[in-house]
Amino acid sequence: MTTFVFMFRKTVLIVLFGSIFLLYSCQDESAPAVAYLEVTDLLVASKTGEGTSSAKLNTIWVEQNGQQIGAFSPPCRIPVYAGEDQLLRFIPGIALNGVYSQRNQYEMLSPIEKNWDLNEGSTKVLSPQFLTFEYNPIYDLIVVEDFDGIGLNYNKTVQSDTNLLITSDTSEVFHYPGETPNKSGKFVLPPVTLGEFKTLQAFELPKYGANVWLEVNYKTDVALTFGVTANEILQSAKTPVVTLFPNEEWNKVYINLVTEVSGYPNAIDYNLFFGSVNTTDDTATVLIDNIKLLY
Repeated sequence: MTTFVFMFRKTVLIVLFGSIFLLYSCQDESAPAVAYLEVTDLLVASKTGEGTSSAKLNTIWVEQNGQQIGAFSPPCRIPVYAGEDQLLRFIPGIALNGVYSQRNQYEMLSPIEKNWDLNEGSTKVLSPQFLTFEYNPIYDLIVVEDFDGIGLNYNKTVQSDTNLLITSDTSEVFHYPGETPNKSGKFVLPPVTLGEFKTLQAFELPKYGANVWLEVNYKTDVALTFGVTANEILQSAKTPVVTLFPNEEWNKVYINLVTEVSGYPNAIDYNLFFGSVNTTDDTATVLIDNIKLLY
C-alpha cells in the first residue's frame, strides 16, 4: 500500500513538473515579427495584339518564401513575416463564371515576384501600377472579336431572329480608361424573339482537363448565354456554359470552358456561341465587346 501511494505521488509530481515545463516553454516562445502590405487595386497591361487591358481582378493570392500566406480581396491590408530578403509572390484571381463566391487563381496572367527587406511593424503600400499583371506568354491568346475591324467573326445561327451589328454610338460603345473607344457589338431583340451567334472559325482546343477561358465585356437588358459547340465527325453538340444576368453598366466576365471542351474528347474542333431570348413585351438590347479566347 505504501509503495502504491509513493508511486502515485511520484507520477503526479512528474506530470505536474512536465505541465509547468510545457507552460513555461509556451510562454517563452515569442510571436513572429510581422510587417504589412497594403493593396488597393489590381490591373492588367495588354501588349500589342492582346486586345483591351480591361480587367476585373477581385482577389490576390500571396506567397512568401514558397509558403502560401492566403487569399485577399482588395482593398486590403495583408500581414506577412518581417525579415531581410523576403521573396513575395502575387497571383491574381477572378470570379469564376461571374460568381463572386467562386474565386479562382487566373493562370492566364503571370504572377509578380519581388524580393524585399521588410521591417517589423512597417507597412509597404503596393500601388496599382506595381500590381499590374501581364498575360502569361506560355498560353495562347486569341482576340476572337473586338468589333473594330472589317466584318465580323460571328454569324447568326438559323434560329436567330435578329442580326449582330457593329455600333459606334458613344452611349453604347465600351470604353476603358486610357484606351481609344472604337466600336462594340450589338443586337436588338423585339418582344418574344431570340438572337444567337456562332463563330465562323472552329478552334482546336486542349482537352483532358486543360483550362480554356473566355473573357468578355458585356451589357445586356436580358439574360445572356455563352457556350461551346463541339464538332465530332458525324455530329455537333451545342452546350451552354454560363448565363449572365442583365446589368445596367458594362461588366467583365471570365468564363471557364474546361468542362464543356473536355466533355467531348472526340471532337475535332469547337465553335463558340452566345445568345439571348427576350420573353418580355419590351424591346431588349445586348451589347458585347472584347471577346478573348485563352488556353
